[in-house]
Amino acid sequence: MPGSVASIPASDHTEATLGYITEIGRSGITVTGQMDRVNASDVVIGSLVKIRAAHAVIGIVDSMHLDGAPPQRILSIDLLGEIAETPDGTAFHRGVSQPPALGASVCLANAADLTTVYTRPALPSIHIGTLSSNDSQPAYVVVDELLAKHFAVVGSTGSGKSCAVTLILSEILANQPNAHIILLDPHNEYFAAFGDRAEVVSVDRSRLPFWVLDLEEATRILVRGGTEQEAQGIILKDALRLARINYTRSPDAGSWITVDTPVPFLVNDLRRNLVEAMGRLNKSDTASPYRRLEARLDSLVRDARFSFMFGDGFEAEDELSEIVGRLLRIPVAGKPITILDLSGLPAEISDVVVSVTSRLLFDFTLWSDPKERPPILLACEEAHRYLPAHEGIGFAACTRTISRIAREGRKYGLALGLISQRPSDLSLQALSQCGTVFALRLGSDADQRFVGEALPDTGKTMLGALSSLPPQQAVVFGEAVSLPMRVRLKTIPSERRPRSHSARFSEAWQSDSAGVDFREDGIRRWRQHTTT
Repeated sequence: MPGSVASIPASDHTEATLGYITEIGRSGITVTGQMDRVNASDVVIGSLVKIRAAHAVIGIVDSMHLDGAPPQRILSIDLLGEIAETPDGTAFHRGVSQPPALGASVCLANAADLTTVYTRPALPSIHIGTLSSNDSQPAYVVVDELLAKHFAVVGSTGSGKSCAVTLILSEILANQPNAHIILLDPHNEYFAAFGDRAEVVSVDRSRLPFWVLDLEEATRILVRGGTEQEAQGIILKDALRLARINYTRSPDAGSWITVDTPVPFLVNDLRRNLVEAMGRLNKSDTASPYRRLEARLDSLVRDARFSFMFGDGFEAEDELSEIVGRLLRIPVAGKPITILDLSGLPAEISDVVVSVTSRLLFDFTLWSDPKERPPILLACEEAHRYLPAHEGIGFAACTRTISRIAREGRKYGLALGLISQRPSDLSLQALSQCGTVFALRLGSDADQRFVGEALPDTGKTMLGALSSLPPQQAVVFGEAVSLPMRVRLKTIPSERRPRSHSARFSEAWQSDSAGVDFREDGIRRWRQHTTT
C-alpha cells in the first residue's frame, strides 16, 4: 500500500500541489497526498496533471480513492507526454523521454499547460469545438491524419451523430474547396447540410446502367433463392460475357473482355442470349433456371422502380466516364461533395448501388495515373449495414469492396469515414483501421465495450463517460488529435443541420392537419414509387 507523504517536504512552487509520487508501476504511477482544499473539487477522472521532472510530464487521472487514517486521496495517473522548451517557446510531445522520480510533486495542469497541449497544430487542421472542461480552449483535428488513416463517428440515435458528421465535413470543405467527397445517405437527411457545395444524386432519378454491374452484383439482383441458384449463376455468367463481347464488336474482344469488364451491352441482348441458350437444350426439364432468369429480368425491365438501371432494354450508351465524374467530382466544378441519396430504394438494390459505387471508386483509383489522381473520401452512413460484425449478414460483394478500401485505400489516396449508431454491429477489423474515432453518447454496454477495444490506453479513462455524454459532446481519440479529449462540438446553423427523423408528437397531435388530399397524395406516391 502506498505510504504516507508526511515526511516529504512541502513544495516551494507557487502552483498548488496535489501530492507526490509514492509508487511507480509498469503501467503508470500512483500519487498520494492531501489535496489542496481549493483544488480538490477540480480534480476528476480525466483531469490533466503536471509532474515535475527533467521536462514537465503531463498525465491524466485514471482513478481516485480514499485510503488510510486520516483518509488521504489517492490518484492513479497515466503518463501521456511532456512539455519541453523549444526555440519557439514550449511544445507538447507524446511519450515520456525520462520518467519522473519518486517524490516528484504533482499539480493540476494550468491554463498555459492546456494551451500548450491542445494548441492548434502547425499542420492543416480544423476547429471542431472546445474542451468540455474548459470552453475557452479550442479543440482541433489534423486534417491529413484524419483522412489518410480513416476515421469513424459513432453514437446512439439522438446523440448528435449526423450533426457531428456535418460539422467535420463542413470544416474540411471550408478549407479545401476542391475536395472529392462521396457521402452515402440512406435516409435523405443531408440534402440541406452543404448547400450549393453538394451535388445531390438521387439514384432512382439518375442513370446507373445494368452493364456497370459485375457478375456478383448482377447475381444479387437477378438470381432468386431455391435449389437452382448455382445453376442460374453459371448461366448468367455465360450470357453476360457474351452480351459484352457482342456489343463491343471488336475482333479481339474475347481476349480481353471478362464477365466483369465494364463495357456496355443491351439488356435485350442478355435476354436473347438466355433464350437462345435455352433453345439449345436437349431436355426441356432442364430449362427451369433459364426461365427463372428470363422471367426475373423481364419483370425488372417492366418495373418503374428499376428504370434507372434497366431503361427500356433497347439502349446502351457508354456513360462510365460521366458516372465516375459525377460521383467522384472530377472535375469538382464548385461542388466538392456528392451526396448519394439511397432513400426509397429496395434493400437489395441499395446494397448493390453501394457496392457498385465503392467498387467504381476503388477500381478507377487503382487504374488511374497515380501522378494526377486526387485523394477521395468515401463517408458511409449506417456503416454496419455494409461492414457487419458477422459474416453472412449483408451483401458480401459490398462488404468485400469497402473492407478493401479500409485495408488498402491509403496506398491510393482513398479515405474512409465510417458512421454508425450501432458500433457493436460493425466489423471490429474495419473499426481498427480507423486512426481517429469520434465517440458520442453510447447507451448500450455492448457498444461501449466495442469502442473500448479501439481506445488507446491513454483514453480508457473516458470510456465511462460515453453512457452519459449530453448531445453535442464527444470523446475524440486517435492519430488526428494530440491526446484523447472530451469536446463540446461547435453548433451548426439551423439551416445547415441534417434533417431530424424524430417526430414531435406533442406538437403534431395538436391539430387534425392530415386530410383527404394528403391521404390521396400518399396513395399516388406509393403506387407510382415517387417522392414528389
